[in-house]
Amino acid sequence: MKAPPLRDRERLREVARLGLDREENRDYLGDVVKSVANRLGTPFALADALLDDAQVFLAGCGPVPEWITEANGIPIEWAFCTSLLAERSARTVGDFTTDPEHHANPLVTVEGVRSYIGAPLISSTGFVLGGLCALDLRRRSFNDLDLEYLTEMAGETVRRIEERADPG
Repeated sequence: MKAPPLRDRERLREVARLGLDREENRDYLGDVVKSVANRLGTPFALADALLDDAQVFLAGCGPVPEWITEANGIPIEWAFCTSLLAERSARTVGDFTTDPEHHANPLVTVEGVRSYIGAPLISSTGFVLGGLCALDLRRRSFNDLDLEYLTEMAGETVRRIEERADPG
């Protein structure tokens, strides 16, 4: 039986090889997330890594709640980007309050997140490491050009991560 994508050992080894499981300053991703937020007109944008039990933030912009900043992530059960593991393509949610998977998520019910656009961070070896996403506190639609742009920026994010990785 094949391991679920989230807990796939080879994928997690790739996340660790690239150092994405370590808390560190990744200023080299700051302009990417700022560009995403500006281009898409959202208050938040994040690059994240999906571990087996948590979504950790590699870089972000916007007024992220203090408790999330202190934890440097959220429980994996709350992560909107986990669906990118199986889908392997960009996706949007226009209104989380009507989304069957996330309508009861504390990020929706407590923090007020309403809409999402995300693209997978796919390594050169083919593993989904996490996601590049933008979030809004209002219901909204994203179009095909937005999806295309975010996918390009996800590729740029991976390029920057891999060029700084230890080749070991």
